[in-house]
Amino acid sequence: MKAAFLALVALGLQAQTGAVAVVQVPSLPPGPLVDVKDSLPLLLGPTTGKAILAHRAVFRDNLAQVSLSAQLRGRWQAIHQPFTLVAVFGSWCADSHLQLPDLLALEAVPTPFIEIRYLGVNRDKQLEPAAWPVGCAPQVAARVPTFYLFATQPGGKQQLVGSVVENPTRPGQTMAEALVELVEAVRP
Repeated sequence: MKAAFLALVALGLQAQTGAVAVVQVPSLPPGPLVDVKDSLPLLLGPTTGKAILAHRAVFRDNLAQVSLSAQLRGRWQAIHQPFTLVAVFGSWCADSHLQLPDLLALEAVPTPFIEIRYLGVNRDKQLEPAAWPVGCAPQVAARVPTFYLFATQPGGKQQLVGSVVENPTRPGQTMAEALVELVEAVRP
């Protein structure tokens, strides 16, 4: 009887005379913590490039295939306006597996003007507003990956100035090229 009572308590139930009452259990983040299709763990909410690369081999494998030209690296480093680039991605998503490594490669090219943030989502693509970087207005990502570019304004406020959704903007273009063009298109 004692073991049954402990099991019920562990499951959030409590035995009462003739009834079972539900006991409040702290809630978990929305959605499952493992992918419903492949049963692998998910990266949810704010994360880092290092955590993404450690998470699934497909990100490392695809990053190894990314080659940034010297010209593209130079254009990235020539940016002299402060930006925050937020990548909303799914660790379960084939498009994220393919496109996110380009941003990971760009992140490895040092520039003090571009802050890169990663936000992992479940298949429902929902994010708590608090997950967004300070000053960046929460956005709704209908597809992943979506890359949101925020320009830093005086006083630290962030203004959304553009985005790239799911795939590069032109046929034959890499995501790295699309992201560099997105940043270059913003004039101070």
